[in-house]
Amino acid sequence: MTEAIFGLIGVLVGSAISWFQTYWTGMQATKRNAKYLAIRVVCILDKFVEDCADVIGDDGLSFGQRTPEGYLEPQVKIPGAPIFPKDVDWKSIEHELMYKILSLPSDIECADRIIKSAESIADPPDFEDLFNERKFWYSQWGVAAYKLSEELSIKYGIKKKSYNDWNPEEKLKMELDAVTRRRQKRIQKHIRLVKQIGLK
Repeated sequence: MTEAIFGLIGVLVGSAISWFQTYWTGMQATKRNAKYLAIRVVCILDKFVEDCADVIGDDGLSFGQRTPEGYLEPQVKIPGAPIFPKDVDWKSIEHELMYKILSLPSDIECADRIIKSAESIADPPDFEDLFNERKFWYSQWGVAAYKLSEELSIKYGIKKKSYNDWNPEEKLKMELDAVTRRRQKRIQKHIRLVKQIGLK
């Protein structure tokens, strides 16, 4: 009887050890997969942040000159939505973080459609509405991508990229504040115009 009990205990202990080894191995694999995913996504987000900074710095001049017709013309192509890798284990990271990353491209695609609409209605020679929309949206997405990259870097112990003599987040935020004020002024001007027309 005693031998049977000890035998059963031995089987249970052996099963528990085997289960723990499997669990531990799985946890370590998940951590490795999560860090690998984070490194790849951080690299993509950092590049996207730099692209956003290029967009907001575009003044429409080519080597300081307008087009022969006297127009401003975008010199920097909008980057569009970042493309994230498919060969990574997205389930290895927290669901909320995964949602933030994977929802970013669709949000940017919506903004790109707004920019495209602004391009069709912007007035020459300065095409102010087009440049404002480009700067408004890509300063926002640049800040969002920077914060997401920072969150991933902190969580998974990745050394954050150094930008040396400039701070992209600060530059993007400053432009967002400036373009938001310009948009608000234009909206107020439009409201006043509508009221004047209504009075007539």
